[in-house]
Amino acid sequence: MTRRVLVMAPALMMLAAVPAGSVPAPGSGSNLTLAVLPCSNIETTFRKFYPLLTYLKGATGFSVTLMVPADLPEFETLIRNEQVDFALQDPHTFVQLARVFDRSNLLQTRALNGTTTQSGVVVVRRDSGVTDVAQLRGRTVMFGPRTSTPKWVAARTLFESSGIAVDRDVKVLNGGCCEDIAFAVSVRSVAAGVICDHFLTQHEARQKDLGVDPASLLVIARTAPFPTRVFAARKGVPAETAKAIARALLRLDPAVPEQARILSSAEIRGFLRVTEAEYLAEVARSAPRVRR
Repeated sequence: MTRRVLVMAPALMMLAAVPAGSVPAPGSGSNLTLAVLPCSNIETTFRKFYPLLTYLKGATGFSVTLMVPADLPEFETLIRNEQVDFALQDPHTFVQLARVFDRSNLLQTRALNGTTTQSGVVVVRRDSGVTDVAQLRGRTVMFGPRTSTPKWVAARTLFESSGIAVDRDVKVLNGGCCEDIAFAVSVRSVAAGVICDHFLTQHEARQKDLGVDPASLLVIARTAPFPTRVFAARKGVPAETAKAIARALLRLDPAVPEQARILSSAEIRGFLRVTEAEYLAEVARSAPRVRR
């Protein structure tokens, strides 16, 4: 499958405009590619992360392009071909591909509520009469992208714990962003959907813009918690380049209004350093099945 690179002309022109005096030395990796394993569709992913890319350009002098792989095999191929320099990924992806990353310079994201865990929730229309996952047998359920831990990996485990084999007992649709999934449930296109746990409580205005009344949706189940996403540099990225990007991300402060807007757009509250051992231990404690 052909990779999807976001090449919107105005954005790339802005990202290429490096301020005088901040240009890195030749060979330092001034043209970088950040892959974001999608929890949303490609357009929404670009909107969410464009402010962060612009910030990184200004803070480091590097030109950064955003790439959104379609699936895990494509992502692995891009990494191995050195077409991706950095990646922001869910834990189940990192566990499978940790060997290709520089494990000495990992950053974990903080969720919007300040924690380092994420979950998915199953929502139905409040007037549907459905109050339990087991009642969804034989019906259509919209999950997130297959690269999403909360909206696919954890959700499958949740359904299986209720006696429902996702591949056999429900009709599966893999949607994109939480907005689209919530909207599909709201207009009765699907019986249920899996969205990120923060969406209903922290994006009320966005939902209403879409014509979704949060009060019309009912949460009937929550997945097990998983660690939040991890930011990593590919092995082979110059150490000083990786450190410069990491320092810039760690400087983002949600208490500073302008930086808070950058973080909020990406639906995170900030970054913190984490060792590989700490992160994998968190994965093992919260969701052992992520290793499968």
